[in-house]
Amino acid sequence: MDESRLKKYLLFAVLLISSMLLNAESRSVFKGFVRDENGEALMGANVLIKELYIGTATTVDGSFLIKLKPGNYTVEITFIGFQAITDSIHIDAGETLSRNYRMGIEYFRIGGIVVVADNKLMPSSPETKTKILSGEIEHLQASSLSDVMKLVPGQRFENPGLQDKKQVSIRVSSTDTDADRNALFGTQVVIDNIPLSNNANMQLDTKVNTGTIDRTTENSGVDLRQIPADNIAEVEVIRGIPSAKYGDLTSGIIRVKTKAKRKDHRFKYKYNLQNKELNIGGGFQVFGQYLTYNVNWANSIRDIRIDDYDYTRVSGQLSHDVYLFKNLYLMKNRFYITRTFDEQGLREGDLYQTEMYNRDYVIRYNHNSQFILSTNQRLDLNYSYNVNRQNSFVRKLVAGDNTYISDRLTEGTQEGFYVQNYIGEMWVKGRAYNHFANLEYNNQMTLLDQGHKIVAGLSYRLEGNNGPGRIFDPMTPPSINSLFRDRPRRYDDIPELKIASLYLEDQISGRLGVDYQINLGTRIEQYGSGGGFLPDNHGLFVNPRFNFVLKFSENLQWRTGYGTTSKAPSLSMLYPNNIYLDVDDINEFYSPDSNRVVVSTYIYDCSNPDLRGSQQIKRESSLDLKVGDLGFTLTGYSNSYFNGFASTDIHSIFQYKYDYPNWPDLSNKVMYDSVYTIYSTFSNSQTSRSQGVELSVQTAPFSPLDIRLRVEAAYNFTRSEKKDYDYASVYRYDNNLNKYILPFWNIVNLQSDNLLINYRAEFKIKDLG
Repeated sequence: MDESRLKKYLLFAVLLISSMLLNAESRSVFKGFVRDENGEALMGANVLIKELYIGTATTVDGSFLIKLKPGNYTVEITFIGFQAITDSIHIDAGETLSRNYRMGIEYFRIGGIVVVADNKLMPSSPETKTKILSGEIEHLQASSLSDVMKLVPGQRFENPGLQDKKQVSIRVSSTDTDADRNALFGTQVVIDNIPLSNNANMQLDTKVNTGTIDRTTENSGVDLRQIPADNIAEVEVIRGIPSAKYGDLTSGIIRVKTKAKRKDHRFKYKYNLQNKELNIGGGFQVFGQYLTYNVNWANSIRDIRIDDYDYTRVSGQLSHDVYLFKNLYLMKNRFYITRTFDEQGLREGDLYQTEMYNRDYVIRYNHNSQFILSTNQRLDLNYSYNVNRQNSFVRKLVAGDNTYISDRLTEGTQEGFYVQNYIGEMWVKGRAYNHFANLEYNNQMTLLDQGHKIVAGLSYRLEGNNGPGRIFDPMTPPSINSLFRDRPRRYDDIPELKIASLYLEDQISGRLGVDYQINLGTRIEQYGSGGGFLPDNHGLFVNPRFNFVLKFSENLQWRTGYGTTSKAPSLSMLYPNNIYLDVDDINEFYSPDSNRVVVSTYIYDCSNPDLRGSQQIKRESSLDLKVGDLGFTLTGYSNSYFNGFASTDIHSIFQYKYDYPNWPDLSNKVMYDSVYTIYSTFSNSQTSRSQGVELSVQTAPFSPLDIRLRVEAAYNFTRSEKKDYDYASVYRYDNNLNKYILPFWNIVNLQSDNLLINYRAEFKIKDLG
């Protein structure tokens, strides 16, 4: 370990130990219970000491305990769906003060659906984010997480369904293919505190993507169709500068919390001409342990006139929650299973006799342990194992005009075979897996009359793909229309991708004339593949994060932030398929009974082990204003993305053609012609800049019908370019230079903008529930 890295680790350890010692100075105790109006304990209610900007969350029995210095304090208790409580307390030195609180309900149920009243007109967090609860999801009749995203400012509203691949980018407009793919790839989806990853997807050149339908997601984001909406309790979309807890992203974060600790049972079925969905969910409490289940089946037909042209999802989740050792230890286990079938059957009258499918089989296990070290300190351990068995298949007629093929798997020369047409079949079978582990320490304390919430942690992710790979008969390859030909390939020799991270963040709250909050954090991320536990051949990145809130009054505040994020390259960018160039040295076709073709095979390694990660710089500033029962938020932002991934690194191929007078004797060969072509690999050549303004106007609920209005407008301008040139495909003679040259064109810049306005009117009639 080098000296600079050792110093960082020592500084990290000193900060942790210092925070623990400072925390031990508290002498008085404020404790109690928080229950609902029926006397039931409320777990997870927030108890805040406003003067010190510290607090805690209630445990499973509704209890809380906070160590304080002697003095007068204002206590604020909040919980989603309940009326907030404000209380004043006085505590003396060495005193243990007990208070019990009951919160009035502001939610109601309709058929097992929880409808929550949200009366906040001012954002409470420094970063810009949108929170969507299960009642809103139910009203939307969403089928997947993609449908839920339509409630986020800047997202287009589309009819719910599963017919097409669903991915999402945040705060960006569509420009060109590479820029769009980077934006999708940089969006991180987090489910129950575990980030999903598509880094190990190797479904390259599967032939199942057509001009109108894309079925695979290699080098891109997660397909949100795999996440059923009916099992979602809450979605939080972070569009601004994220906490230092989050890494391996450049666009934004979608945090999903699935339903757990349910005691009801619910059956739901939805149907229309193109979409059908069945969902069964519920839970039990057995010996103090919570077991929750959910089963979902959904089917979307692309064209009701065509058989076997649809997408089907079957998913299930089993959740286990238990509190042990007098609620000092909380364990959560989640087991997920998802199967998807994206099918296109044989159509009557199809001359090419095309059949294809893309099928995924995902199994994921999440574990979370929370250790309560003291009233203000907690240690979290997260572990996840995810495996996705991917299977893409295509079967169709492949035709050509007396072309040739070779089944040679190494470089060399041999006789080939003439073909005109055949039925080709190919499977691309991947087994993408990843292990993820995260250890995090949380501490709250008061120092110099300022509240501090310290978060420190480290994480490690190991990703790979050891599937059977590309499977087909070399005598019937999937395509024969160019010099570049295909060969079978296994994936089990692909090096693993390794991502290590270390992060530290302090949320400082206090008052210097006006209330303020500062979030200071940094995240160190290291990306590598190949040998060793911590390789860094894809880059070491230090990403600072800063968010600041200045509260001028209860009705006016200013928020601003700055931060950087980074994203690792995918395995399919690093280790794509090799190029097989089959050159016909001798091509003599006189008749079906008199012909000969001699083919030389040249192999070009396309691996890219030194490709570095991409980065984004995020800046934003917001003004929040409350006027009576109206809330206004105006946000401006600017995101700069650089070192993005694009297939622009051009490699030229120049080979001679030879005649073999004494074939099969390879000696005395005679050069008579040449072949020139090019191929490309990924490089860090993509850049883009995205700027925009977002305006949100919302009302508090008003009579009649407890109506709430919300209007959200989002304008975005995006400009993208590639730091490379577009070369011609053939050499041309230049009369000025008197030689053959390869022309190229200047960098092409693309730009796009859009303005999206969403408006909603919500009303809740509790008597109907």
